[in-house]
Amino acid sequence: MHQTLRWHRVGVEENLAALRDGLARKAAALPGGREQALTARWLSSVEEILRQIGSVRLVVMPAVERDLGFSIENDEIFLLALFQPSTKNLFSEINAHFRDGRCALSPTALAEMARLPEAAETLAWIGDAALKIGVLPEIWSPRLADAGLLSERRKAYESNVNMARLCDRWGLYEHRVHFDPPVEKGDCDHVKGTLVEAVLGIVFLQCGLKGVARAARLLAP
Repeated sequence: MHQTLRWHRVGVEENLAALRDGLARKAAALPGGREQALTARWLSSVEEILRQIGSVRLVVMPAVERDLGFSIENDEIFLLALFQPSTKNLFSEINAHFRDGRCALSPTALAEMARLPEAAETLAWIGDAALKIGVLPEIWSPRLADAGLLSERRKAYESNVNMARLCDRWGLYEHRVHFDPPVEKGDCDHVKGTLVEAVLGIVFLQCGLKGVARAARLLAP
């Protein structure tokens, strides 16, 4: 982890498991009706997130680590990178309904779970900023006449279309943690680019700019 940057551990999987068990107990105790149906729907959604996380661990992390050439030290941060905004409502709704903590998680913990997509956005912001410098060894030319081309070369690396290729290689989009409806193929490049930037944010936090520079080779147009 970067010497001066630390990430507070949320306990994502532990929270989800506790929430699943609490909702299951609540659903079983209800006689039926609207509240039972609502609780069952939330339970199904939490189970789906746990399933998606299982796929991330089984499929995505090994592919990313293989290409990067090192193991990701903080696997929870990697999971956070794949949380999409569509997951926020689930935890916010549960928090609003069970303010007394009867679902096994405190209101504070539920509010923190609802902010996981914001953590993913922060990682992407870090990755975007780090790539602008980290890609320099890949695009540099000692010829003074080429100096004006650096921005154009950098754009070729950091374009959403280009980063979408690496996203597809890693399977980030297919294994993101989400409840999004299907979209047209050409409309998801921005999301794919953001997912790759989030992974590069993790690389920066663990390995600094040298790690991002090595990872930038995977983005060669």
